[in-house]
Amino acid sequence: MSKQLTQGWAISSREIARGEALYYQSGLLTLFGDGLHTLQFWMGRSRQRRQLGELAELNNYLLKDIGVSQEQAFREAAKPFWR
Repeated sequence: MSKQLTQGWAISSREIARGEALYYQSGLLTLFGDGLHTLQFWMGRSRQRRQLGELAELNNYLLKDIGVSQEQAFREAAKPFWR
């Protein structure tokens, strides 16, 4: 078993391999977490656009209250969730 001197500490090759494995696993977990965050963001955006479309069909007064015309609301509601 070889040893490496890193910042004054002797580290075995087995410990280095274990650390590299944890590094790659954490990278995958970060990637998974980023993907999950994106999915949640898209789901929220889809829900908001669906609700805006329903609001545009039902109540023009509330749209005026938030400063959006009915045409703008329909246009926004028609966008795909990824945009």
